[in-house]
Amino acid sequence: METKKNFLRGALVLSIAGAISKILGAVYRIPLARLLGGEGMGLYQMAYPIYTTILALATAGVPVAISVLVSRKETEGYAGDSRKIFRVSLLILFIFGVLLTLLVMQSAHFIANHILKEPRAYYPILAVAPAIFFSGLMSVFRGYFQGHQSMLPTAVSQVLEQLFRVAAVLILAFFLFPRGLEYSAAGATFGAVVGGIIGLIVLSIYYLNFRAKNKKQGQILQYSGASSIQLAREMVTLAIPVSFGAVVLPLVQMLDAVIVPGRLMAINYTTSQATALYGQLSGMAAVLISLPTIFTISIATSLVPAVSEALALNDRRLLNARINNGFRAGMLISFPCAAGLYILAFQICDLLYATPEAGLPLEPLAFSCIVLAAFQLSSAGLQGIGHPEIAMRNLIITGILKVIFNYTLTSVPMLNIQGAAIGTVTAFLAGSLLNMIYLKKLTGMDYENGRLVKIGLVTAVMAFGVKFSYQGMVGVDINSHIATLLAITVGIGIYGILLLLLKELDLDMVKRIVRN
Repeated sequence: METKKNFLRGALVLSIAGAISKILGAVYRIPLARLLGGEGMGLYQMAYPIYTTILALATAGVPVAISVLVSRKETEGYAGDSRKIFRVSLLILFIFGVLLTLLVMQSAHFIANHILKEPRAYYPILAVAPAIFFSGLMSVFRGYFQGHQSMLPTAVSQVLEQLFRVAAVLILAFFLFPRGLEYSAAGATFGAVVGGIIGLIVLSIYYLNFRAKNKKQGQILQYSGASSIQLAREMVTLAIPVSFGAVVLPLVQMLDAVIVPGRLMAINYTTSQATALYGQLSGMAAVLISLPTIFTISIATSLVPAVSEALALNDRRLLNARINNGFRAGMLISFPCAAGLYILAFQICDLLYATPEAGLPLEPLAFSCIVLAAFQLSSAGLQGIGHPEIAMRNLIITGILKVIFNYTLTSVPMLNIQGAAIGTVTAFLAGSLLNMIYLKKLTGMDYENGRLVKIGLVTAVMAFGVKFSYQGMVGVDINSHIATLLAITVGIGIYGILLLLLKELDLDMVKRIVRN
């Protein structure tokens, strides 16, 4: 029970931090857009994806790799090895971060003039480049703490990093605005550097406190005899597949931006109609789908070191329990989200966007809440047992399938934009099944299918309750927006009560997690 509580506590802490960061990240764009306008936001958006893509390729796998290795070494009793892993990783990312930062700064002119065809993008690219260095170092600290199954340093640094980044974005953009749009946009992108510095300071403080605590407790460092080069090689071997996997989806999304509108125009939609439909899919429906992933990604992050620890202990029963607990926690969130977004697709889009027609792609896309969660959690399981290359391979297969399905189904007149949504769900369903098959094959685990069926039945009852309560309220002339909010509240109530009655939600354990 204690290990389960630690695992879920870590997931809860990361979920709260993720939600706060998401809210801050969404809110600041409103005043920034008002200040910069469409042209200035365009300059900002030209520079930022370059930074995020390079960062993902260079460092996305580092926290996962370090957390797996540190968890494994600590479980085996080699605390000295985990310290060596931290130091050698810090050195690698320091050197790599400096080189990448200098490379981006040196290439800024070429990227702006010859790739983006917008010379004014030079300053925003130049300003954001140093953030690569600080983010790389932060990934080492976060991986180290996650390996100790301590998620609080990651969560606190994430929130403070975002808070200072948002503040710097708005302040610098405002004060540099009189000098020109390119300088104002550069000030905004430099916010990532400010956030990175603050995040690194916070993590360094946590690390020094962690070291002081261990020294006070008289910790004796044991070593396995592995050299720093061997440990570095292990880290890089684990990190590379995850890092490459991190850029697969952005690349697929870039292809979608070309394929989906193109296929819609092939079935006689005008350019403006095709663009509007794609906007409803990617800019409205997909945004709603991303909200549950705040929680499922947090569960997956917490699951990786927990699985690695169970494997190092050679405790198959614990390994089975932890993977199933991760899946159960993820499905408890994703099932009702999928059902609610499907049942009230048009009403929610009307409430949030004043665009009820965005409910058309949202209806089928709602089920991606479930398959995305399954894919993220099964990938975490594979990473935890030291096979990130399988998760990467299956992600590439998923990406290829998504492109094929979207190309084929979007051009079916009866489906049109829904075809792209169905293609996404089908591709991730296939990817999830592949991950789960390999996970079972490599660990010999048994999935708790019965519990998932029970959660599914509870979700179905909730969905009927939401549908009929909404129809009943609208039938007595209650405003549709109010009826939507009340129906969602009714659904949450039904779902929570049924879970408690069926003992699928342990309220006492939740209280202990929050209290601790």
